[in-house]
Formats: sequence, C-alpha cells, structure tokens
Amino acid sequence: MIETLRDLRARVARLEGFAPPHLAQVCATGWTAVDAALPGGGLLQGALHEIHAPDPTDGAATGFALRLLGRFLAATPGRAALWASCRDDLFAPGLHAAGLDPGRLLLVRCRSAEELLPVFEDAMTSKALSVVLGDIGALDFSLSRRLQLAAAATGTGLILLRPARYAADASAAVTRWQASSRPGGWSLALFRCRGGRPAAWRMPDEAAA
Repeated sequence: MIETLRDLRARVARLEGFAPPHLAQVCATGWTAVDAALPGGGLLQGALHEIHAPDPTDGAATGFALRLLGRFLAATPGRAALWASCRDDLFAPGLHAAGLDPGRLLLVRCRSAEELLPVFEDAMTSKALSVVLGDIGALDFSLSRRLQLAAAATGTGLILLRPARYAADASAAVTRWQASSRPGGWSLALFRCRGGRPAAWRMPDEAAA
C-alpha cells in the first residue's frame, strides 16, 4: 500500500498528539493581525497553549487569557469552561465585565501546585468543557506532552498562564505567547507556534492591522 504525503503527515500529526490539518478545528482570536500569524487563522481547539507573563500581577496575560476563554466558549455553545488556580482573588461575578458568562464558568481553587495537574487531567476527559484555563509554574516536557495528548484526544482547549522565567523551557504546547503591560496599552508576542510564524504586536493598536 502506497501512503500519500498527506496521509503520512496526518499519521505523524496523530502520533505527536495533533489533529491532522484537514480535521483541525480552530478558534479565531478576533484580531486580524494575530489570526493571520496562526495556521488556519486561529488557535487549534484541541491543543495546549501557554501564555507567559513577566509579573504574576500583570493583568495583560490574564486579560488575554480571558479573551481567549470567551472566544472558545462562543465557538462551542452549550459547553462550559473551567479555571483551576491557587490564586485567592478569583471573583466570578467580576468576570462578567470581561464579557464572560459566569454561568458557563467553573472555578476550582487548589491549595497547592501539586493539586493542579490532576485537576487539569481530570477536566480534559470531560467533553462538557470547551476549554480549561490554569495557572502553573514549572512543567517538564513529558507532562506538557501528556496534557497536549489529552487535549487532542477530546478536542478541549487548555490554556496555561505561566511565569516568563519558564519561557525557555521545552514544552509540547502548540502556541506559546508572552503578554505584558506597557504605557498606553500592552504588548503581545507569539514566540512559538507549530505551523505558524513568530510575531509581536503593540496592543490594541496593531491588532486589527
């Protein structure tokens, strides 16, 4: 049996934990310039995505994550989102200001970082969820690959907020971003993207360019 190049690429993609290109479902960020840098014009839904921030208190990364959360929810009516974190300042009603429906968002507060990974893995097995958002620090490559495989298997998106000091570490994430505040706005950089191209923007000025 002769295998075509397309079949071979699809088989390799499945082995690596990615959906074949012709089966991939993407969710647009809604920013023209950003979506143009992403393969298919958006974020792969069944995949791991990382957002890095230089300062945990910087609202740029959280704001970007919440926007993506809203886009994932809009693309999957009838499904919910889950946010797992050790933070003690999560306030569901306040998320309404970010355009999120608190009725479709589950909040899980963990006591330690060790509790986060089991929550992520359990959540990824539920087909009732559109996307899972979490805050985590260190994450070795094998664990990130396990999370990517779980996301690909269920079609559920996984967005991890991480400190910028881990940006140089190896990761199986499909996209890796850095977001930080600046005077008059904030900056967004896509520094790794499978099948895409790195780029940077001054937000929101350049987002619709």
